[in-house]
Amino acid sequence: MDRCALNGCFAPAQREKWLNAVAHRRSVRAYADAPDVEQMSALHYAAARIRLPGMRIAIGEAASAMLFRKLPFVEQIGGTNRYAAIIADDRADPRAALYAGAGGEALVLEAASLGVGTCWVAGFRRSGLEGLSLEPGEKVLAVTPLGIPADRPEKSAKRKKLGEICLGDPAQWPMWAYNAAECVRRAPSALNRQPWRISFAGRTLILSRSGLGSPLDFGIAALHLSLGMGAAPHTLRWGEGREIISLVAEEQV
Repeated sequence: MDRCALNGCFAPAQREKWLNAVAHRRSVRAYADAPDVEQMSALHYAAARIRLPGMRIAIGEAASAMLFRKLPFVEQIGGTNRYAAIIADDRADPRAALYAGAGGEALVLEAASLGVGTCWVAGFRRSGLEGLSLEPGEKVLAVTPLGIPADRPEKSAKRKKLGEICLGDPAQWPMWAYNAAECVRRAPSALNRQPWRISFAGRTLILSRSGLGSPLDFGIAALHLSLGMGAAPHTLRWGEGREIISLVAEEQV
């Protein structure tokens, strides 16, 4: 198994801020306005600092109607002209798409901490990204609008119960393992499939594939697994086969 670049990548203060944002992050499709100058400055700064192997984040401006497709029975995204593009180059690193999921989610949680709404979108109009410059080999894997959420009642995100994504009874696990698994349960995924399973043995949590899912989904979940450990020391290693990643607690916590 290969060591993961998420180990020690982010400062403790960043991790704490993002962990606190997990509870109130939600997908937003209707916006009242674009972020203000101060919020955009903070997002540009965060995007520049979130650089994992083979991925980067670009923030731009585009008309929502040009960038986001209108889908049957789904509210059209609108009300803001700012977006972030999650970009990967798998020639630079074979796990670039996984890192793109983790890095993109870090920006999403940064946005939530600033009061800025987001929504992961993989099915977008590439023609709406005319102003975005890409290097050879780079691909935009997903985009998210950036804006001030419209004043509407919040809808609870549909999530499976923790026991449905865990192999074994998480109530019998140490609290650090339970908290990390719960943080993964709150992670966003395409169509809210939550295509992963979590198992525990000794000092190790293993996140593995279950059904359909994209590398972006699994990268997002990997970041949540790590954030759920809080300040407790741990090491992440990429897995093989159905295993996405393993987390080893460096001491009993």
